[in-house]
Amino acid sequence: MIRTQENHYLARRKDSRKKFRRGHAPYLGKIRFYWCDSCNVPRIAHTKCAICGTKSRVVNLSPPGDPFPAMEGHLQRAIRTIDEQFGEGIGTSLLPDNKTIIMNKVSSLDAMYEIVIDGVIIGRLRFDIPKRGYTFLLSLEGARRIGRSSKLKWISIYDGVLQYLKDGANLMLPGIQGCDSGIEIDDEVWIVNSDGLVVGSGIARMSGSEMAREKKGFAVKIREVSDPIAASENPKTATWDDAVKANIKDLAKIELEAVDFIKDVIAQNSERPLVVGFSGGKDSLATYLVVENAIGKSPPIFFMDTGLELPETIEFITGFAKKRHVKILGEQAGDRFWDSIDVFGPPARDFRWCCKVLKLGPAATSIAQKIGDETLSFMGQRKLESFQRSIEPRVTENPWVPGQLSANPIQNWNALEVWLYIFSKKEVFNPLYSKGYHRMGCYLCPASPLAELESLRHTHPELYQKWAKKMKDWAIKYGFPDEWYELGFWRWKTLPKGQLELVTHLGLDITSTRRGPSENIKLNVTRGVAPCTKSGFSLEGSFSSGIDLDRLSKVMPIFGKTRFSEELGTLHTISSENHISLFSSGNIVIRGSKEKVIENLTKKIERATKRALLCQACGSCIPQCSQGALHLKDGQISVDETKCINCLECDAWPCPTYLA
Repeated sequence: MIRTQENHYLARRKDSRKKFRRGHAPYLGKIRFYWCDSCNVPRIAHTKCAICGTKSRVVNLSPPGDPFPAMEGHLQRAIRTIDEQFGEGIGTSLLPDNKTIIMNKVSSLDAMYEIVIDGVIIGRLRFDIPKRGYTFLLSLEGARRIGRSSKLKWISIYDGVLQYLKDGANLMLPGIQGCDSGIEIDDEVWIVNSDGLVVGSGIARMSGSEMAREKKGFAVKIREVSDPIAASENPKTATWDDAVKANIKDLAKIELEAVDFIKDVIAQNSERPLVVGFSGGKDSLATYLVVENAIGKSPPIFFMDTGLELPETIEFITGFAKKRHVKILGEQAGDRFWDSIDVFGPPARDFRWCCKVLKLGPAATSIAQKIGDETLSFMGQRKLESFQRSIEPRVTENPWVPGQLSANPIQNWNALEVWLYIFSKKEVFNPLYSKGYHRMGCYLCPASPLAELESLRHTHPELYQKWAKKMKDWAIKYGFPDEWYELGFWRWKTLPKGQLELVTHLGLDITSTRRGPSENIKLNVTRGVAPCTKSGFSLEGSFSSGIDLDRLSKVMPIFGKTRFSEELGTLHTISSENHISLFSSGNIVIRGSKEKVIENLTKKIERATKRALLCQACGSCIPQCSQGALHLKDGQISVDETKCINCLECDAWPCPTYLA
């Protein structure tokens, strides 16, 4: 007998109508994802299928809505995870190889993807940071399909309980008729009625043995529940060639729009040499193909080898250029990252010195030296990649790369449109996608989820170990445990709320903020601006450590005539009517006639000191100087005193050292 009083075995649950938490991902535009049920393939527009003529139906995805084809490596990972949770062979029955399967990235603490088959979401594949592995979260449709063949993670409820669950209650122990004894706390479970028909999915809050032993308790947090309905499986098989054929007319429309855009931009900038920025990823590949179509020939490739590209990417780009008989323009950073990390520390999402040192700075130098003062670069940036890119115009100029005008032909495309376009051209793509990678570029990018770095650990263990060794050294310097780098906390200089909560949950001794290199070059004013009988006003201060005056003497000429005495350990600069004296101990004295001028000069001197001592030879400032007064000497920036006019415009130019 079951108890009829609701509070004995049921607890109210909040947001009972929500199938999945939508997270905090913003809608960056209308989500475009549809399905042709007759052909059983994804569609990119709410139009008639080019194969059967049937109008597509809307499939509701979580924002931002950037669906993409599940590649072999992605499917293997999902199948392996499903098998581990629900039994051997369940993964392949749920994700067969004779259908087109879609994944859609959704908001999470790390990586998480909705999985769509037959035009319905069957669950989510979530990367869990503490276990450095994946969990498959069941949707109701996924539970129905798994329930036909799995013998694991099931829970049977008494008659009469279902209505309370539908009204928004969670499942308490007295409502359970039976269960799999192997259930553990926090396992994904599927719920059946007394007839064995699936009616819900959720998360176990008690183990199977506890459910069998105890008399009451909170057993299952319900995610989805409904009356028993058969799984909505579509028997029609399909390939990606079928998907291309079904969407071919809509692909032609977006291609035509992109081609027209390219031709317009070229017409307005006909004097600029044309290149296509090429990272080896899907977006730059699609962009190249569209540009190639628009201009009727293969343009040169602009590629910055950061030294952190995976070998497959280098091989792919080289082969792509060779096949088309085009040049690869750009620079090779070599070991610059490994040299710079000893100065700056690990890069972070809020401290991305790496992009400036390895890509943007060298790109500016390369354009100036190999292409000319100006260039038109077609890039593969898309709005759905990030919030920042969603608000950027289609044609932009980057202050880090003077002279480069960037245009983004596929800015409004989603990932499915990109992939179907590539498939339609039968173009070879980077093999790393088939190995389960989701993005190309620097394999140690702090913007990557930990899941992507775990892929590196499995596919390129020697590269991962080199990184891990360096990170362990920094963990020791910071006084952090190994989990700081193993669980990806290094990806922030200041940890955001979600990561801080995880640190607390795991009981780790990791502070919210780690030190930056600029803390050793911080100028502290020990005596404020005060009247001085000889020169009007003076300011005294000291840097937080001693200063390499020889290095600083190569940059201080931007302020004026500079003289350095190694014997006396002093550096003296005359800036207009102001006198600046620096000492190797880190002390500084500035004298002048105007109080406000001295205060502003102090801030600029502090920035110039950072530029001098932390310079990583990225070269971003060199092409910006109209006087040609900047150059690299002994691997660091130096000023030609005979050319510099002391305009101090360089103080406002972007520099990686300012991020420190």
